[in-house]
Amino acid sequence: MRKTLLTIMAVLIAGSFASAQTVIYSNGDQVNLAGGGVAGADVSHLHDGLSTYGYGHAVSSGFRIGDDLVITDAGGWFIDSLVFYAYQTSSGPISTITGVNINIWDGDPSDPGSIVVFGDGVSNFMIETDWSGIYRTGDFGSATCDPTSCDARPIMRCVITVGQNFPAGTYWLDWQVDGSGASGPWAPPINLGAGVTTTGNAKQYDPNTAAWTDIEDLNATPPGAQGFPFDVVGNILTGVNEINLNNSVSIFPNPMSVTATVSINNATLSSDETYTFVMYDMLGNVVRQMEQITDKQFTIERGSLTQGAYFYDMLKGNNSLKKGKLIIQ
Repeated sequence: MRKTLLTIMAVLIAGSFASAQTVIYSNGDQVNLAGGGVAGADVSHLHDGLSTYGYGHAVSSGFRIGDDLVITDAGGWFIDSLVFYAYQTSSGPISTITGVNINIWDGDPSDPGSIVVFGDGVSNFMIETDWSGIYRTGDFGSATCDPTSCDARPIMRCVITVGQNFPAGTYWLDWQVDGSGASGPWAPPINLGAGVTTTGNAKQYDPNTAAWTDIEDLNATPPGAQGFPFDVVGNILTGVNEINLNNSVSIFPNPMSVTATVSINNATLSSDETYTFVMYDMLGNVVRQMEQITDKQFTIERGSLTQGAYFYDMLKGNNSLKKGKLIIQ
């Protein structure tokens, strides 16, 4: 039995989750001096009059950053995880980032008609954080900044789990970051190097006005609208049927702490069908199995399961409705 389960998990990892280690999209670069910083680190430095090191998106401030994501592949994407970038001034290279919350919208968040299709803007979805190997610094054209000594703003990678399919279309991500340091966290913008001051079309939410506004650095020459770096980890799907199948099941919250709700959303599924929900640990061992499920919505409990990542399989008979990853925090 153990060997069979390990074989199943190997196929799962090599198939649907092979992309768990693959960046399928990057929203923009941020390094414009590779290897030129302290101890050979990479550098993202201001230039051409750009004056903002980073933009506010701290949980404590209520500000948020929003940027768009366009999926053009006809089959859509399975997004395993997202990688955001943030820093806290004078934090040192050990990450002080403690959490990231997110909304993924089906359109511009400033449009009243847009709805959230993933996240809740509150729950912490972060599963990993570390130093990116990049420092954010001032303009080397000024006497106050030497690339080999500017180390006050180490940029941290912040990985959040998603585990959901997204059909082709235009989405907006809006996120907020928490940290244990005294400053920020701040969001460093995309940096495309000398002569380029417009890098995107991002927006910032201001809790004081309850409004989204375009992010621009007006001190740049010429003034430039800003975008923000993030990476999408997952895989490109090949068929609409696969999207419809996988989107028929959702789990929230994910990550979970004590309980999570599993919903079977496909209206074409008949009410008299039964389902089986199976969870595996990273070695392929079955750690939870629920059979003869007849409700379209049911609760799973953490019980004695330890913190970490698990795979799950939602079955109807011998057919898999959805395979995915569930994080317990």
